[in-house]
Amino acid sequence: MKIVDIYTPFIKEFEKQGRKNIRKSLTQTLELKELGKMAKSWGGNLSNVERWMASDEYATQKELAFRFLKLAPLVVEKVESVFSQKLPGELRLGASLMRFDGFARYDAGSHVIWFGMDYPDADDDYLKVLLAHELSHVYRDHRPRVWEVFEKPLAKVTRQEYLDQVNHLEHLASEGLATLFSQMVFPEVPLHVHHYYSLQEMQWCFENRGKVEKAMVDCINSDQDVWKFYEEDLVAPGSPSRVQYFWAAEKISAWLESKNPKSMHHAVVEAHGWPSHEFTIFENES
Repeated sequence: MKIVDIYTPFIKEFEKQGRKNIRKSLTQTLELKELGKMAKSWGGNLSNVERWMASDEYATQKELAFRFLKLAPLVVEKVESVFSQKLPGELRLGASLMRFDGFARYDAGSHVIWFGMDYPDADDDYLKVLLAHELSHVYRDHRPRVWEVFEKPLAKVTRQEYLDQVNHLEHLASEGLATLFSQMVFPEVPLHVHHYYSLQEMQWCFENRGKVEKAMVDCINSDQDVWKFYEEDLVAPGSPSRVQYFWAAEKISAWLESKNPKSMHHAVVEAHGWPSHEFTIFENES
């Protein structure tokens, strides 16, 4: 995977402007212009970002970003060795603008991973786990059988066509696998980090598995809007966001173990290539 540093030119320009003109800093390269367009479409308040980046507390996140510039290639290399292939697309290591940490954006057979290395409250473990998670999505989206529904080469599949096919089953399969995958690649990192949780949030999920199960099953059997679980307090007061990741990862893990695989390592990698309709653990919920 190609790796592009857009953080260094961004931060240099931001500081050159006297730390007061973030909009101009987002015009220096094509990649930064695209980042600026995304920030505008999300409706983010760039004045708040300017104040944060000019504050003393930002120094910690800036140091993190420069450390991760060196670490990111090693993470990519490790993930590619697990998948036994080079991954397509481009990893853009940049600023979070306080809005995003990382996401893989598919379009016409390729991916761009936008990665906000200075994301508030992120640390080294958080970022390397998140990058492994996003690279899992890239690998899955280029497995031949995953998108056989299109009946045409991935290079001819538009972003909108891709998004239209990401139903609740694909979301659960993809996010569950990515969560398991980062655990497999970085087993030394505490489990709650792989879920982007605090210890207390992770404990809530363990103590309320029954409530999470019921909420997810009810959703699958009704509106199938599993994306709503990105919000907090939906399962019950105090429930963290993204419980669908927690639930899907546990379901897939138990399912793969029950299939008596050669190893969980082999099973998780192999499952990346299965289309969502084969994840019957979700389809057959009732």
